[in-house]
Amino acid sequence: MTVVVAISLAFLALAGVLGVVRIASRRSLGDRAVVFDMLTSAITCALLVWAASKVDGLNLDLAVILGLLGFVTSVTVARFIETRGEEQS
Repeated sequence: MTVVVAISLAFLALAGVLGVVRIASRRSLGDRAVVFDMLTSAITCALLVWAASKVDGLNLDLAVILGLLGFVTSVTVARFIETRGEEQS
């Protein structure tokens, strides 16, 4: 079980690093919003893997809160991009 947790966390950390590189290289707000959502999902998954390995309920609560916060942030940024796009037309 420990090997599976270590491999899972390593892949999630790799996804996080690639996401940060993608944020740094892109200029579009839409691209950055999508990568931010991916980073939030990767962190949420890492919390869930850690909670499953340690049987800790606190990490589950943190994962739920982070998932909800990421969803609300994504919806807010999408509405902002949509409103900004209509004004520029």
